[in-house]
Amino acid sequence: MKSKNQVGMAGGEFHFRTTNSDYKLYMTHSIYMLGIVLGLLTYSGATAESFPDSDSIKTKIKSSHWRLTMRVHNKGIFSYGGRLASDNPAFDVNFTYERKKWGLLIFKGLDLKDHYTFYNFSLITLFKNFKLSPKVSFTPYIGTFLEQPTGLANHGSDIASILITSVKLNNRVSIEHMSLFGNLIVTPEERDWVNRFRLTCTGKHLDVVSSLWHNNQVFDHYSYWTAGLNVAYSRIKAADHLFLSAGITGLSTFYSSDEEETPTKNTLMITLAAQLVH
Repeated sequence: MKSKNQVGMAGGEFHFRTTNSDYKLYMTHSIYMLGIVLGLLTYSGATAESFPDSDSIKTKIKSSHWRLTMRVHNKGIFSYGGRLASDNPAFDVNFTYERKKWGLLIFKGLDLKDHYTFYNFSLITLFKNFKLSPKVSFTPYIGTFLEQPTGLANHGSDIASILITSVKLNNRVSIEHMSLFGNLIVTPEERDWVNRFRLTCTGKHLDVVSSLWHNNQVFDHYSYWTAGLNVAYSRIKAADHLFLSAGITGLSTFYSSDEEETPTKNTLMITLAAQLVH
């Protein structure tokens, strides 16, 4: 997930001219990920319609739900790592399917101008929620992080794990700690560990999220500190099961052991989003 002199998750500064073949490959990635999401949605819908009079099937349907979130940004920020991934306009789609005991997360990020930048990747994971107490939950994720500048899984693709502990202080305020472990199997010499601390305050429509990221030096000699603040006006009902939102995110990397890899700088990202909820 992190190595100098490589594209994608490497975070290096590369600039290429986009050819027709590159554009076709770019569109193929998009169609591939969209196909996965639509396939899952179709499967869920088909299951529900196959036995419309079965109480047991209805009970199963109620015990699961999914969310499909599509966002467009003026820049690409990797929220798991707290890094600016691209200065170009970016798009991402996030599909989450949750059952009572497990869930599936599919995330696809696209740089809308240059598909050789850091923001061309996919994250596919399975997760399980553990309720430790009425206010404390623990959610481990295990899956794969795919670097996708020129293919489905380019150099830097590897197994990744995410561990999230969340504490709900009240109905509007929660705190969270996340650990992201990358490059666990294929390239263990590039293994990395990022911690994120997050405070979230939510209202009927207004969301305020403050975050602090630390890439530590447990597995390597590379580290950085980044702080971020996101303010969004969310849950604007546009139709049944369809909600819109708009937000702004400020990101400041105030310390970096490698200015080439992660420069100390400030950036501002504007986001428009639409979410389908079932």
